[in-house]
Amino acid sequence: MTEYQYRGKDTLTFQRLPGYKKIVAWQAASDLADQIDTLVKRFGPGYYRLTDQMRPAAIAIAGNIAEGYCSGSLGNYIRYSNVARGSAGELGSYIQDCERWELIKGDELQTLVKQYSLTTYFLDRLLQALKEKEGTWDRSYGVKESAAEYRTDSVNTLDNSGYGDYTDEQITGVVDN
Repeated sequence: MTEYQYRGKDTLTFQRLPGYKKIVAWQAASDLADQIDTLVKRFGPGYYRLTDQMRPAAIAIAGNIAEGYCSGSLGNYIRYSNVARGSAGELGSYIQDCERWELIKGDELQTLVKQYSLTTYFLDRLLQALKEKEGTWDRSYGVKESAAEYRTDSVNTLDNSGYGDYTDEQITGVVDN
């Protein structure tokens, strides 16, 4: 696979962003959000609600990757990256609706689907690397909930110690500037 070419690298703000700007999943998600913004601007009357759903879903993918990266713990990074994956799933559903309703077609659709596929691929690889780092990688994306006792009389605190430090180079999908 060739190196991902982030289209926002020449912006003034990119130069000031923290380390997550090197994460290919974040770059691809940022490019996807830019593509979605351009597309939905021309949807017109009758599709305002769809536009108002697609734009935030697209923005949330990169935003949650960044928030997780900056959160300071591996557990939070994984959690926010999973939220980003959920937003990607939501956006994918809307993209499919747009294709069926012929709001997006032809080369424009091909380009969008390619960018969406790249984004979800890189995000899945990021999640895999983070979960392997944590040692709890589960290859299924099914929703699971183990039996749990729900109490209101005590507060459960999570101890995130023991995760250790991790660097950008240890996470797949990281490229240099």
